[in-house]
Amino acid sequence: TDCTHFRGLRHLVFAKIEPRSFITFDLLRRRVMGVLSPAATRDAHFWNSKFLPITIGLLGTTMGIAPLHCACLDRNGDALLVAGNSGAGKSTLTAALAKQGFGVVADDCTYVSKDGAELVAHGLFSRVKLLPDAVRFFPELQDFAPKETLNGEIAHEIDPATVFQSKVKTRSRPKWMLFLERKAERGSQFVRCAPEHFAHFFEKNAEKLPLELQDAIRGRSEIIQSLSRCNSWILQTGDSPMQTAAAIDEFLSEV
Repeated sequence: TDCTHFRGLRHLVFAKIEPRSFITFDLLRRRVMGVLSPAATRDAHFWNSKFLPITIGLLGTTMGIAPLHCACLDRNGDALLVAGNSGAGKSTLTAALAKQGFGVVADDCTYVSKDGAELVAHGLFSRVKLLPDAVRFFPELQDFAPKETLNGEIAHEIDPATVFQSKVKTRSRPKWMLFLERKAERGSQFVRCAPEHFAHFFEKNAEKLPLELQDAIRGRSEIIQSLSRCNSWILQTGDSPMQTAAAIDEFLSEV
């Protein structure tokens, strides 16, 4: 079994990462200490898919980075952030947008920071997680066996550059935001939404921080408020992922 267990005590977070690794994160002092198994120290997959994402996700907020629950795609140097409630189909749409020609920055978690007065969206290693039933939309997945992921789900974790021959980007400049909602009827509809919609969503889904980290809490809220001023819409769609991706591409060409 290859799984991760977390426990928190105010500004301290303890992670047991199987097999035989234990890590302590001190959010107040921005310090990481741990004991790693020899196998973990030699395993690039462990560092890329577990240790570094977990570390940046936990400590990033204390260092001026806001980890946000959304996908990020790059279109000619501009970033499209795709958010939505669990089960809305963000990862499937991310894969479809990759096939449509968008560059993939991040699938599930996007890290946003400030570069002077501008915002920058960052991604880590850009693997896209797709549940096994996504094979009905992407026959390319037939060549890959699903595996147990960090949260225990059985899923495909694919490299979009290898599977879809799409571009992978490490950063982009946020310009648009879409909040994905499924509907029963066919077609895709873009509805303007207020900045408060995204600000509330990101704040609600952000990791809870201890009261000792007031600077980090304020800094994350400032980034979220700045980000919420991007052009944003609610996307209501009953189409397939590829049809929805084509509709997004056409829509962004006109706005």
